[in-house]
Amino acid sequence: MSAKAGTSSSFFRDNIEAFAVAIAMALVIRHFCLEAFRIPTGSMRPTLLGDERLAGLHGDRILVDKFVYMRRDPRRFEVVVFRYPLNATKNFIKRMIGLPGEWLRIAGGDIWTSRDEGKTWKIARKPAGAREQLLIPYYPRPAHQPDSFQGLENWESGAGWTVREKEATFRVDASDAATELKFKRQILSYEKVDTGGHSNLSSGAVGDVSVAFDIDVERAGELVVAITENGVTHELRLGADKSVAIVGGEKPHTVDLDFKLVAGESVSVMFANVDDELVVELDGDTRTIEFPHSPIEPPSDIEWSDAAGSANGIKLVARGVKATIEDIKIARDVSYDSRGRRGHWAIPEGHFFVLGDNTGSSKDSREWYIASAKLKDGTMIRWEAGRDASEPNVPPNPIAIPYDDEELVTVFRDVNGVTRRFKAGEVEDDDSGVEYPFVPRSHLIGRAFAVFWPIYVPPAYTGPTRVKLIR
Repeated sequence: MSAKAGTSSSFFRDNIEAFAVAIAMALVIRHFCLEAFRIPTGSMRPTLLGDERLAGLHGDRILVDKFVYMRRDPRRFEVVVFRYPLNATKNFIKRMIGLPGEWLRIAGGDIWTSRDEGKTWKIARKPAGAREQLLIPYYPRPAHQPDSFQGLENWESGAGWTVREKEATFRVDASDAATELKFKRQILSYEKVDTGGHSNLSSGAVGDVSVAFDIDVERAGELVVAITENGVTHELRLGADKSVAIVGGEKPHTVDLDFKLVAGESVSVMFANVDDELVVELDGDTRTIEFPHSPIEPPSDIEWSDAAGSANGIKLVARGVKATIEDIKIARDVSYDSRGRRGHWAIPEGHFFVLGDNTGSSKDSREWYIASAKLKDGTMIRWEAGRDASEPNVPPNPIAIPYDDEELVTVFRDVNGVTRRFKAGEVEDDDSGVEYPFVPRSHLIGRAFAVFWPIYVPPAYTGPTRVKLIR
């Protein structure tokens, strides 16, 4: 009897210990290594989708590597989760844009950085993974309005072209003379689509775009893919004798490519102009070509708007070639909006500047303002505020400092998420609407690296599977 009781007690104790160890390990992993988060809003669309139940969307569930920034510094264009500097009880997710110790500007849809206090500037180029993820689908099915171009004639074709847009097939016989196929629509930034119903779209037109297709060559000749940005045309020339990529401008820069069009062969083509860099991909072989003479001064908003209205677009030019082109796809790079900020941000050491991928609808470093009150006993209270002193604070923290000494002031959530109350007469100094655009390194939680939910599992969830890596 005693032996049997001892065995039962040992089995029970062993299982309790194993269960306790498993819980402890899970807590350690969650605290130091890996944690799951849900995306609540649309500020990172289309990279990440938020909870939009009216639109039938369930927020993406993501995995965050919390250990990575213990091993190395954050890198530009990574997607990061952090504690909101104006209310540390909230977690935000944005893309890392500005790094410590540099100056930063948003101009012409691009990110510009300087390490010499604004004397010279350069465009911040995205690494391959981020570039691919931020080339947002536009044609034939835009990322957020997939049926926008359906039923429309979206191409203007010359002699020798046979366009069957519904079948995504474009045949060309350019035996007699050169002939063009031109995309008729303006290519607009995310959440805007030109279906021909607008008269002035220059402010939304973008020139950082990509075009991809498959070509089945029947007779070799020359096929030119041309991308025009602000009146400057960059070309990919695929020929039977040789192929080249040409960076346009006053002094065109030509780069030879190890490729030839061959009759009877098929090839997948992708050509992009992104961040002052051409990207050429031929059957999966990728080549990047930096512009040799990038500007040292970003364009002003006015210069950019005027130029964008002059000439942005995509066309194909065929000479002597006979071929079938299928599945033309056009995408556009994220076009960052300065929100009217014409200057720059000088990023302090140990701090970062972040933006949402849905740049037109994201509460990020461009939109953060802080109010503060210094009490007579030296206590400093800081909280989220409107853009300037004339703007009343809005929910979730509606508070403005009154000047009636008898009135009790309540700050519902200060920067630490704590409710603070004090009498107006205790205020020695106050300020409101001060820009507060940076994330301290201490607020970084980790790097978002994967979406693990939603998954198509009927009847529980019948929407699209969103499992993917975040780049």
